[in-house]
Amino acid sequence: MKKTTLVLTTLLCCGTLFSQGYRIAVQYKPVPNSRLYLGYYFGSQKYVLDSALLDPKGEAVFTGAEKLTGGLYIIVDPQKKTFVDILIDKEQDFNVSIDSAAFTIMSIKGSKENDYLKKYKDASALYYRNYPQLMNDLAVAKTKQDSAAVQRKLNEANVKAQQWRDSFITAQPDAYLSLLFRLLKEPVYSAAGAKTKQDSVNAFYQYKKQFWPNISFADERLLRTPMFEQRLNRYMETAVIRDPDSIKLELDKFILYSRTNKTMFRYFINRFTNEYMNPKYMGLDVVFLHLFEKYYLSNQVDWLEKKDRDLVFNRAYNIYGNIVGEPAAELNLLDTLNRKVNLYSIKSPYTVVIFWDPECGHCKEQVPKVDSLYRASWKKQGVKVVGVLSDGSGDDEAKAKEMQQRWTEYIRTQKLSDWVHLYQTTQMRKTEQANQTPGFRQAYDVFQTPTIYLLDEQKRIVAKKINPEQVDELLQYKKNNQTSKHP
Repeated sequence: MKKTTLVLTTLLCCGTLFSQGYRIAVQYKPVPNSRLYLGYYFGSQKYVLDSALLDPKGEAVFTGAEKLTGGLYIIVDPQKKTFVDILIDKEQDFNVSIDSAAFTIMSIKGSKENDYLKKYKDASALYYRNYPQLMNDLAVAKTKQDSAAVQRKLNEANVKAQQWRDSFITAQPDAYLSLLFRLLKEPVYSAAGAKTKQDSVNAFYQYKKQFWPNISFADERLLRTPMFEQRLNRYMETAVIRDPDSIKLELDKFILYSRTNKTMFRYFINRFTNEYMNPKYMGLDVVFLHLFEKYYLSNQVDWLEKKDRDLVFNRAYNIYGNIVGEPAAELNLLDTLNRKVNLYSIKSPYTVVIFWDPECGHCKEQVPKVDSLYRASWKKQGVKVVGVLSDGSGDDEAKAKEMQQRWTEYIRTQKLSDWVHLYQTTQMRKTEQANQTPGFRQAYDVFQTPTIYLLDEQKRIVAKKINPEQVDELLQYKKNNQTSKHP
């Protein structure tokens, strides 16, 4: 029995038309004017697909004209608090009996998949019958020998369970349960005995090859279990080198092999787009640009609503101008004395550019940190700090002047005298818009403040959207690295 908070959203279950559709009859205690719910997994989430009224005899029947996609489904109690798992694949006309007190499955008739599942549960119960006692013995073990003896017994149970799963896969390779067992089998990394670098590389690729044994990425049943998404996440984290080119190759592989199934094709593109539009690791947004150029610009993505399509396209255009390793966009702005200044005229081995405004609470925390680190060490290294007023208050001239006054007042009170301070007038912004020229907000992807960039001597982007401490670490690393090369 499991407890959950369900997302009670009815979604279309993508399947193929089938003359008989599905019929699942559930026997439960009679509850006047109450319903049971049929739901399914989609990745880590659960969704309600159907509901059925309990009749006076305690039977609820789920029916539909379309055959369901094979997968791990759930039957939910009338209070939407408790659910039980069932397997649905080729056979979609069967009966389920649920214990009225515990809301657990008593029996399922007419479904081989669930018969298989019951046999596996019975075998597992036998293999792990001493599991609670063994875990207790492990907790109270006083010596390494005692712990090792208990661990051997636990390992024996794991081996027997895995042998059962392996033999089932061999006997029933097309069963949905076999697919689940393939997803459950843990890849093993072993570099034992490796004597050379190539031996270690071979061990890594052997580990990588174990992730997708006889698994088709066009098999839509993968989406009806949380195991697939968990395994995919682990694969990308542990078996894929965190390099943009390596990641691009991997994503293209998933997308290519899923093309024969429209749902899987959409899933992979949507998933990877969402992940790399705003990636966890700096510099990997070029992976999103790869997806954008290869699949969006070629009109292979034709299912998005306009607002979602606009979001993707706007995000791509905002990233193009600020790729790590590429030259930063020029800044032609005014300083506090209204003199024209451009970024590339500032000579320095490194330049820290921070986009901020005096009304931003987070800026009030980060700007003093930047100045403190600058005075403590960056200045001695010849680093320049360029502060750009990010909020010009749009096209309102009066508000823009008011913001500028607060900006200069903050600079004065915080004694940020050694910085290069720049801003843009309302007229300058209007001219950019009239000429359809990207402004600094788009060129530097400034949609939150503060936004900090670190540029090298040629004004190439070393790092972006980092905090002051990370800037300091990078500068210290660069300093130490130069020192080690030039004693």
